[in-house]
Amino acid sequence: MTISTSSSATPRSSSMLSVLGPGILYAAAAVGVSHLVQATRAGANFGLGLVLIVIFACVVKYPSLRFGGDYAAATGTSLISSYRKEGWWAFGIYAVIQLFSMVFVIAAISLFTLGLLQASLGFVINNLLGVSLLLLASIALLMSGQYQLLEKLTKYIVAMFTVLIVIAVALISVKVEWSLSSLAIPSIDPVTLMFIIALIGFMPTPPDGSVLQSIWTCARAEEAGHLPNPQDARLDFNVGYMISVVLAICFIVLGAGAMHSTAVAVEPSNFGFAKQLLTVFTDAVGDWSFPLIALAAVFVMVSTLLTVVDGMTRVVVTIGQEAIPAAVTKMGGDRFYNIVILVLCLLAVLVLASLLKSFAAFMDMTSVLVFIISPVLAILNHRAMCSDRVPADLQPVKGMKLWSLLGIIVLTATSLGYLYVRFILP
Repeated sequence: MTISTSSSATPRSSSMLSVLGPGILYAAAAVGVSHLVQATRAGANFGLGLVLIVIFACVVKYPSLRFGGDYAAATGTSLISSYRKEGWWAFGIYAVIQLFSMVFVIAAISLFTLGLLQASLGFVINNLLGVSLLLLASIALLMSGQYQLLEKLTKYIVAMFTVLIVIAVALISVKVEWSLSSLAIPSIDPVTLMFIIALIGFMPTPPDGSVLQSIWTCARAEEAGHLPNPQDARLDFNVGYMISVVLAICFIVLGAGAMHSTAVAVEPSNFGFAKQLLTVFTDAVGDWSFPLIALAAVFVMVSTLLTVVDGMTRVVVTIGQEAIPAAVTKMGGDRFYNIVILVLCLLAVLVLASLLKSFAAFMDMTSVLVFIISPVLAILNHRAMCSDRVPADLQPVKGMKLWSLLGIIVLTATSLGYLYVRFILP
């Protein structure tokens, strides 16, 4: 999809609220496995010891993730289109790793959403059956819904949940050890290293968040009839990104105050962990708040699931439009979308049926998987923003280019280091 990029087509928005859209969807996609699960586990297991690791990961990933919205606002096309124009080698590498990893991401988010639903409503159901029903409901909603409805609903859900989290953190912060020594990174043994890598993988989102950001920006522009002003697109992303970073730290504090300080062990199942998480909130705020907190948590996770399933389906549709445009056109965009979403959700259920042995282990495996592919997408995104497809005045400034290159070096080094420790060291 290409949309006009003339200056007359991209007016400066007068209302900040009207600017927010894809960036808030990004924040909604972030508040899932990375925050409710991995960040809370980090606080529970290590107190505040991994806060600096989380901040470092968010800083390192920022340029690559931001380039999604920047590229779409500058060119009127998604990053996937850029990968295709880069050559079949780039497009092929991206398509293979993305199609493989997205099924695991959908499965992981579905699994935790199911656990949260069970903990909130007080019922128990087989994981495979529950995830299947949950994904069927998601498919029905997305097939009949519109992007604009998803975007508007998500703004209010994220806002309400953010307020609740801040309140809970403020109340539980008295139980947290606040000192410079508490921020010290723990001793790195193989087990701790594996958890840190898993934490970084989804923090604040997986690397394909940049691709989703570019697709959502194009989708919103298609509805509006024009692309956003580049400054508006950047503001939109920065707001969403800052929300995701602040919430990540909040969940670490929640885990540290409610679980680490009292030596409470993290529950190993999706249902047990979700129930434990809701207990953390209600213990901090009061029993009266359980219905409100449970409702907000369920809505934000369902929103995350819908956002990710919709986004991943759009990714595959866009890959198809770039690789086999004639076939996709002949089939029709809506029909192809419907087929893709059914296939992706079916594969997610099959992945769970084949590999689910432990909730925590499955989450860590998925997080490590998306972490390993981070350097590849960071390189492709850097090349996209620095290519002649982006007007010279909209390309990253020198400082941002250096920041992006530094991020690529760090992500590559840590990925190679993980592979060395995991597969080469005895």
